[in-house]
Amino acid sequence: MNSLREDLTKMVDVALWEWLSPHAARARVILVAPNLDLVDVGVALTEDNTVLVQSWIEDGWLRHPTAEELSAWNGDNQRQFTSLVVPPFVLAKP
Repeated sequence: MNSLREDLTKMVDVALWEWLSPHAARARVILVAPNLDLVDVGVALTEDNTVLVQSWIEDGWLRHPTAEELSAWNGDNQRQFTSLVVPPFVLAKP
């Protein structure tokens, strides 16, 4: 395992919505589809693999939360997400 992958793997954690919501307000939260690994996405973003990231976006596997999701989660600040911070974004899986 390379150093970047090891470092990102150590950074994966659980976050409550109340911690993520300020980042979502600045459009910094990116939802990651269940079929993708947070660390794989973090590596692709960090290494600026635009072809791969763009394909995930086009397939709908990476996206910003919808207004409906934001509304529901704002009513449930204790909702948990698996998350990984890859500045300037926070990758999250509900």
